Amino acid sequence: MVWFLFLRLQQPSIERVMDLTDSFTWEDLPTRDADSGHLTAAGLIPLTMKYSVRLTIATLCFHIVQSTIRMVKNHETMVVAWYPFDWNVSPFYELVNISQVTISLSKLYKILIRTFLYYSYFNSLT
Repeated sequence: MVWFLFLRLQQPSIERVMDLTDSFTWEDLPTRDADSGHLTAAGLIPLTMKYSVRLTIATLCFHIVQSTIRMVKNHETMVVAWYPFDWNVSPFYELVNISQVTISLSKLYKILIRTFLYYSYFNSLT
């Protein structure tokens, strides 16, 4: 509650700082330091975006491959979970795997959409 009161008392100062950010854009900043030639913070943004997308794809590919190997070789499920029935018998094992793959694909879709939308948005700015 105290922080809310503090924000309320500092509202004009906060609004002034927010107004100062209107003229700020990363595109106007140099990507390399003029003296040393090293990348600046503005120059690191495209690299961070590129490598975050690659890292996301590599992690998801590793997860899919290792889960598939574990399911085929050890007769396990993709995600370790408790079920109130014996899932090791034939129809239940397939149904549990289908449900877990469906949930994993929906989560994968959510992760990839956020990553690629973020990536494509910032690529359109540069």
